[in-house]
Amino acid sequence: RAVPAVQALQEPGAGPAVVRGPPGSGAAGAGARTVAEQVIAGAGSPRAVRPRTCAVEVPQAQGQFGHMKRGVYAFKQELTIDYSGSDLSTIEKATEAHDAMVRIFESMGMMPEGQSEHWASLLDLSRCKLGDEALEMFLQTLVSYKVRPRVLKLFRNQIGNAGMDSLSEFVLHTPAAIEEFHLSHNKISEDGVTDVLSTMQKHEAYTTMSRPAWFRVEKNEIKDPRELLRFLREDLGVEYRLSEKPSWKQGENDCTLVTLFPI
Repeated sequence: RAVPAVQALQEPGAGPAVVRGPPGSGAAGAGARTVAEQVIAGAGSPRAVRPRTCAVEVPQAQGQFGHMKRGVYAFKQELTIDYSGSDLSTIEKATEAHDAMVRIFESMGMMPEGQSEHWASLLDLSRCKLGDEALEMFLQTLVSYKVRPRVLKLFRNQIGNAGMDSLSEFVLHTPAAIEEFHLSHNKISEDGVTDVLSTMQKHEAYTTMSRPAWFRVEKNEIKDPRELLRFLREDLGVEYRLSEKPSWKQGENDCTLVTLFPI
């Protein structure tokens, strides 16, 4: 089922968010209250950058976010979920933001355990002070609503190996491959990296991709990058290439699972 072109915007310190449809559609509904990227590789409302061709009226966000627009929106059957820079440092703030996202999903006709899959061009929870428990909550909900993100941005948070375990479960239960993992500047060790990569290696969506997935985990708690690289290739059999740029050309994957940004 096609997801309608709908955008929700919340303003910090303001009243309820409004879900808006294309002008003249009459689509409007009450949203939630405002809420309080080198190897291996603040709660606020989601940030939304409107596509140039999207004919949706969007008010300007105010307050701590300045000129930036925040929202969860769908355009051409793809969602964008962007909470970047929001303060999700406590489980209470993260829960409020999470619940706002769910209400927006349901205003779009999405239901948990439904039949339809929903592609997302971006899931951005970067720079949110996000912890493991909150990340698990968001990822479990995305599995339930069958949201399939192409790009995952989780850099500059407080995510550790427990969060990577949740991400590994998300990868396992999501049929479509994530094309980009941005996980730098967290608290991830070698165990967290191997957990996710070993799951990807067993997943047909990743082993049959036309190009390697882009995987960044620099600036984490990886004590011996060389040993990790050796372990990935020799013990786990994970094929990778090291590069400061992802492989964008189709057909570049000759058995390479991921492109790793140098640690």
